[in-house]
Amino acid sequence: MKRFFQGRNALFVGVGVVAAGIAVALILVSVLGSGSSSTQTASEPPAATNSGPGVTTTPGKAPGAAATAALFAGIPQRLNQVGKADAKVTMVEFADPQCPYCRQFALDALPAIVKEYVRTGKVKLIYFGIEVIGPNSEQGLRATYAAGLQGKLWNFSDLLYKSQGAENSGWITDALLRQIGDSIPGFDTDKMMVDRNSSVVDAALAASSQQASDAHVNQTPTFFAGPTGGRLQQIAVSSLTPDAFRPTLDSLTG
Repeated sequence: MKRFFQGRNALFVGVGVVAAGIAVALILVSVLGSGSSSTQTASEPPAATNSGPGVTTTPGKAPGAAATAALFAGIPQRLNQVGKADAKVTMVEFADPQCPYCRQFALDALPAIVKEYVRTGKVKLIYFGIEVIGPNSEQGLRATYAAGLQGKLWNFSDLLYKSQGAENSGWITDALLRQIGDSIPGFDTDKMMVDRNSSVVDAALAASSQQASDAHVNQTPTFFAGPTGGRLQQIAVSSLTPDAFRPTLDSLTG
């Protein structure tokens, strides 16, 4: 596949890494502050456009804004997590906002995973954003982590994928980030634009990069799952459809 926080003393969830995979136990990484391609295993993703297949566009709003709001409505989010804190299972995604395969996962698999496992309280998701494709990825990651300070990281990431352009074309602009922020109900876009350059976000990016290094992750999307508080193992998927994830999640939550 393609390569791949409220107030002061914010806490980003980290995952300690050992030998064969992610972690004996989840740990909290304290973040103090002020507020090239690899071998593909999935089928070729659809070309990125500003309104992909099944994405409804509303004038003035980011593509798919209504669907994204409905998908995550009422589900607890904190920093880089979505789902109940005491969910039985934790699933981690390493992602790059420019990665077309991450977009494919967001469009094709994530909605079903959220509806079947996260909304029902069985699974919580943790996001680790890493720059793999190019410098423009960092602009998206900074805004995404800043959105996490308002409990909207997963909404922001989802809408960023729905607006994805060609790799390294400079498509992640301030104007796009503002449009996405303005498309999230109850979101303070101006705060996000300031927070993206904060020391909190600097530390979050560094922590995510370290997690990827410790877990030997060098492509995106890469997924791990396991019992919350236990060892997480990499999920080997041959496609980015819900059926590729259901066997692992059903086994862990059953």
